[in-house]
Amino acid sequence: MAKCWFCKTKKGKRYCAPIDNLLCPICCGKNRLQKIDCIETCRHLKGVEFQKQRDDEKEFSKLMASVPHGQYDDMFQEPGVALIAHDIEILICNIYMAEAIRITDKSVYESYKLIYKLYFDNQPLEEPQIDDLTQELVKLYTNTIKVWELNMERTKIGQIFLRLMISVKKMSGGRFGGFGYLNYLKNNLGNTDLDEGQFITENKFGDKITQQS
Repeated sequence: MAKCWFCKTKKGKRYCAPIDNLLCPICCGKNRLQKIDCIETCRHLKGVEFQKQRDDEKEFSKLMASVPHGQYDDMFQEPGVALIAHDIEILICNIYMAEAIRITDKSVYESYKLIYKLYFDNQPLEEPQIDDLTQELVKLYTNTIKVWELNMERTKIGQIFLRLMISVKKMSGGRFGGFGYLNYLKNNLGNTDLDEGQFITENKFGDKITQQS
């Protein structure tokens, strides 16, 4: 029998549609809603857990709506913002490519959210919330925040994490599957073969399309 996608040691007994793979019961319970973008009808999901996640998401939806991300006012168009976003996304891309830590679009989204809560909303986090991916982001933040703050206010740096969360939501799910954002980073960061304004999207079947922004 196939091994669990997350732990790679136990047998995968439960098929997980959002990541199109098999999980062991322990990893299913430990990662649901945090690293897996669970569907409400999943028989392994408790309604209370889903509602709590939904309430939390409503609060962040309001925060994200306040961040400039439209065609003409996108904060990513500012060079300083783009540089900080690149620092963050290159770390995420390297982790994904190395496969040292099993990550999904959902786990990246939740880690961005936790960093915002911890450093920009002063919310204390419980130890179980600080998973391996979040620990790596914490290291990046603490090692580079002084450099980032030389040219940018802390509040705006917080908005960058919210803007990255918007990117994840746009590029994940549907035809992109649970790895659309991560595959976007894999295909585009450092790709010198692309013309200006071009980017590559990859669907959940591995088909790649070059698009113009």
